[in-house]
Amino acid sequence: MSNNFSKMRTLVVEPQHIEEHSYAARATSALVKELNDRSIEIVTATSYEDAMAVIMATQIDSLVLTLEKTEEQIVNSTEEVELLMALQERQAEVPVFLLAERARTSILANRKLMERVHECYSVLEDTADFVAGRIVAAMKRYRDQVVPPFMKAMMEYNDIHEYSWSAPGHQGGIGFTKTPAGNQFYQFYGENLFRTDMGIERASLGSLLDHTGAFKDSEVEAAKIFGAHESYSGIVGTSGSNRTIMQACLKDDDIAIIDRNCHKSIEQGLILTGARPVYMTPTRNCYGIIGPISKSTMAAANIEKMIAEAR
Repeated sequence: MSNNFSKMRTLVVEPQHIEEHSYAARATSALVKELNDRSIEIVTATSYEDAMAVIMATQIDSLVLTLEKTEEQIVNSTEEVELLMALQERQAEVPVFLLAERARTSILANRKLMERVHECYSVLEDTADFVAGRIVAAMKRYRDQVVPPFMKAMMEYNDIHEYSWSAPGHQGGIGFTKTPAGNQFYQFYGENLFRTDMGIERASLGSLLDHTGAFKDSEVEAAKIFGAHESYSGIVGTSGSNRTIMQACLKDDDIAIIDRNCHKSIEQGLILTGARPVYMTPTRNCYGIIGPISKSTMAAANIEKMIAEAR
């Protein structure tokens, strides 16, 4: 497994009512061993309260739930559903696996439970090797959809371990290790930060200038997320992006309605474009803290009056 990808983590929930020497317990132990052999980090919980605490405190890549209940208990179960609902609120697409000694049909009868489960296995039929392989494959698919396009491309590029002969000149951070202070700096942030500190000339990542490759993929993804027709990467920070947007939208003598408490980059955009500002003065409370703009200030008649005065 690549050192550049964080270790995948599975939460295995084994409620305390499961007998230690039961077949279900032995099957779960065999599965945990198989996952460990595949370099998967295992977090165990012996109660639903413990599992809930893990879900609230950390990120997982899959959840394995062992059920050893009667058919009636499974049909009327609520604690498993509550646990999986909490997981979905924090990590909506995390794959969930059920291990049960009893027939799958009894579990399928609990509709609320099965709506939140990706796969269900019988410990009497499926081998630990097979189930572990299914879990690892599902975790990889989960990771693929969670990681954004450019980050994924950057991590995959870093995993090639190529030498860099271009900017920046610290050569993946090694340049910092030549001095005591630089070495402390390098150790503090870790190697991956410096290995992925690169310019726009890495052809395998595409080009910011031509909007190709992983750069283009990330722009398409951003447009989809924000409901825009198109999206473009900015490399000048939020202030530079504000100026860029204003230069794209405004020209000399255009009217711009602006919060009087705006960032200085907005005022710089006014200077660059020659647009005329109509300032909306925000409210202040008794402590002098700036709040929202009042409805009367934003009323159409008031804005029209201010625009006439600005001209």
